[in-house]
Amino acid sequence: MATVAPVPAPSIALEVKRLPRTLPWYFDVWLQMLRRKPLGTVGGVIVLLMLLLAILADVLTPYGFAETDLRARFISSSASHWLGTDQIGRDVATRILYGARISLYVGFGAVAIASLIATWLGIFSAYWGGRVDLLIQRAVDAWMAFPGLLILMSIMSLLGPSVLNITLVLGFAAGIRDSRIVRGVALSIRENTYVEGALAMGSGHARVTLVHILPNVLPTIIVVATTGLSTVILTEASLSFLGLGVPPPYPTWGGMLSLAGLDHMYRAPWLAIWPAVALSLAVFGFNMLGDALRDLLDPRLKGG
Repeated sequence: MATVAPVPAPSIALEVKRLPRTLPWYFDVWLQMLRRKPLGTVGGVIVLLMLLLAILADVLTPYGFAETDLRARFISSSASHWLGTDQIGRDVATRILYGARISLYVGFGAVAIASLIATWLGIFSAYWGGRVDLLIQRAVDAWMAFPGLLILMSIMSLLGPSVLNITLVLGFAAGIRDSRIVRGVALSIRENTYVEGALAMGSGHARVTLVHILPNVLPTIIVVATTGLSTVILTEASLSFLGLGVPPPYPTWGGMLSLAGLDHMYRAPWLAIWPAVALSLAVFGFNMLGDALRDLLDPRLKGG
């Protein structure tokens, strides 16, 4: 009689497969920046420190930005005034921290307005083309034919210096300039087959724009906004230096360079040195971060 080999009992242990861990895109971009873009990482750290210092300005300093002490005039450095005092005894470190808050408020506000204008104007011009595109681009050419700082000075002299006015003016000017970049990217996307396929299947213009064109333009908008922050901050400092920016007593880095820095350059050079250092670090940080994001998010803009 033939013997039947015993069949092993099926194992009840279930094999657990490890699912790949997926990180959000911004974490992935940050990790790539740490590995491939050391200067971009340094710029990101500078920007984060600037944000923290501006947000915590009330906590980090015991002085007010307009608090004066005539008995403590022109102190170069001390235990109570690390970066010295100005001609009426105001703490320079306090004014630099609050100046960072003003610069970031104007910078982010103007960039947000500029991004909306550039996105709408660039996509609208590229999508419709023809006479619409021709008319919009000739208007943009006419705007860009004039020196930018001269136009901003003229507008600010008419509107008057204030935080809201300079934010709106800088945002409008940057939006018109950046619309050219958004338009160029949207033109290349519009020629893709999936856009033609969506139109052939009956998708409306709004759906094609929001679903197929805008998501592909978004990396370019992020890059342009990041690199534009340094330009906006520097332009705001230039207008404040000329007396057309944020009015006193609110501290701005450009205003500190103009009012106290120039008048007391030889007697108290720290009044010009520390605002200039803060402004240079902010511009450097945003430029390096923007360059790194440009290479990581949209390689087509690399070196552009």
